Amino acid sequence: MEGLMCKTLFIDLDDTIWDFRANSVQALRQVYGEFSLEREFADYEQFRSLYMKANHELWEEYHHNRVTKDFLIVERFARPFRQAGSALGGDMSFIMSLNDRYLDVLARQKLLVPGAVDLLDYLTDKGYPLYILSNGFAEVQSRKLQAGGIARYFKRLVLSDEIGITKPDRRLFDYALQVVGGTAADTVIVGDNYDADILGAMNAGWRAIYFNRDNLPVDGPRPHYMVTALEQLKAIL
Repeated sequence: MEGLMCKTLFIDLDDTIWDFRANSVQALRQVYGEFSLEREFADYEQFRSLYMKANHELWEEYHHNRVTKDFLIVERFARPFRQAGSALGGDMSFIMSLNDRYLDVLARQKLLVPGAVDLLDYLTDKGYPLYILSNGFAEVQSRKLQAGGIARYFKRLVLSDEIGITKPDRRLFDYALQVVGGTAADTVIVGDNYDADILGAMNAGWRAIYFNRDNLPVDGPRPHYMVTALEQLKAIL
């Protein structure tokens, strides 16, 4: 890697290589039909948009340990129902059934971020040891890798669930190094979340490549490299 020493390469999973955005839309549409949610929402788009907003906000809170995993799982579905004026927002049995089915359907989805397989082939041919570092839930992350057909590329999946600490907390990055036997100075991460992946890694002494898919402004320390498409990583790695 030009300009960066790299002996260990971590890649974030959701929306870095596995297309969470697209796969989540498909899973939400399926559960919307299966649970007859047209009786509770004006249409699918209302349900989808309310869920996506709640999910995004809650994950940002979860990254910083301001809410628990259990609260996130319930609230991201309960909140849209409450906002739509549905009494089901207070029915925890229903909400958990909906969540469980959604996670099951989600974990079966296969869509990858454009260029993911080509990049993973390239990195494998270059001899990089590849690892996943994710805040995602243990019950679905390995299934996503299998569904997407990319599990074979990775030596280890390291999850925040293993120690109950999430990115950007430095302790998760330190734990990941212990697990794989790496050192901070020659470890690199590729991730799509500036706060969780990039700032977290840099604070832990890692090098960071920001996959800024939406070309968002960076209001903070500059990552070592920034790309807007996965294919651009070939010029760096």
